[in-house]
Amino acid sequence: MKVKSAIKKVKSHFKKQGIDIVINQPARHGDYKWSFEHDGYVGSFSVNGMHGWSEGALEASACLFHVRRANDHSDLQSDYHAGSFRDNITQVCESLLSSPPKYPAGSLVRGKQNKRATRFGFNGKVGLVISAEDGYCRVQWMGDTTPSAGFYAIQQYSFRDLEVAS
Repeated sequence: MKVKSAIKKVKSHFKKQGIDIVINQPARHGDYKWSFEHDGYVGSFSVNGMHGWSEGALEASACLFHVRRANDHSDLQSDYHAGSFRDNITQVCESLLSSPPKYPAGSLVRGKQNKRATRFGFNGKVGLVISAEDGYCRVQWMGDTTPSAGFYAIQQYSFRDLEVAS
């Protein structure tokens, strides 16, 4: 992914949530990290193969996607490395600010006809979303008054296994 595309993706992710994010470009020669801050955390990425700012940096590849706390810095003397690396810019954005849930509380959903929904017994059932966060939601199925015993009594389901009931 090019640096120009990574910047665009970061801005659009935060804009969807109503936040205008500022991306700090490398300030001087020798700097190579682009960074942005939200809610006490810093997300950053580097330009592959370039050691410093130049006009061609926007067309270069972005790499080394990183997240750390704003007041936490690496210390090479003690071999302490702050934060963690991510695989792509989407993971950085999601760790700083999660996307809104696909099915908010109060949505009427149905279990998809897939292998996992069949295994857990909610394929084709219709239910009401009680709460939703981080890719999962709690569902109260219609006609189901008592939860089954054991491990499967947890009524939390992935958004991938649900669809809107119309």
